[in-house]
Amino acid sequence: MNVITESEWLQTKLQRLAVEGFVRLEQDGKAEVGIEAIARRTRFEISKFGFSETFFIFRRFDSLNAQALRDFSSNAFRLAKLSKTIPLPCGVFESVWCFAVAVADQVDGTAAESVRNVAPPMHWAAAEIPVIFNQADRRLYYFEKTPLWGAAYYSGFRSQIKRFLDS
Repeated sequence: MNVITESEWLQTKLQRLAVEGFVRLEQDGKAEVGIEAIARRTRFEISKFGFSETFFIFRRFDSLNAQALRDFSSNAFRLAKLSKTIPLPCGVFESVWCFAVAVADQVDGTAAESVRNVAPPMHWAAAEIPVIFNQADRRLYYFEKTPLWGAAYYSGFRSQIKRFLDS
């Protein structure tokens, strides 16, 4: 059986992101402890009504519960907003989309259910999208529903998760 290590999984995903125009950011003290990698793509997108800055922020967890995931997602979103390159505020021809990817050895069942069924926090012209990669079952968990607020974007978010993070 061919076993892929966590670092190989992450490197494969970072290479995939690089092919799609993402650049890996150096961590300059803004990031919380444990952040493995930050990738950002900035481009003008007519469908987003201006500049769109998309971030994939990866953090490793030995064990992950629902509260730790919420905290990580919130901190990753804050980091994405601090790391954006367009100086305009969100909503003024600028948007920020942050995929907070928790790579965990063990995932609490409530964390997996929560990320799949509870809508992520709402933001104006921005989104924080938590994603779990469970090392044990080699599976991705993410919000599978479409909320009323931001409904036009959630199909695209799921598509990006599958395209960039799925095996």
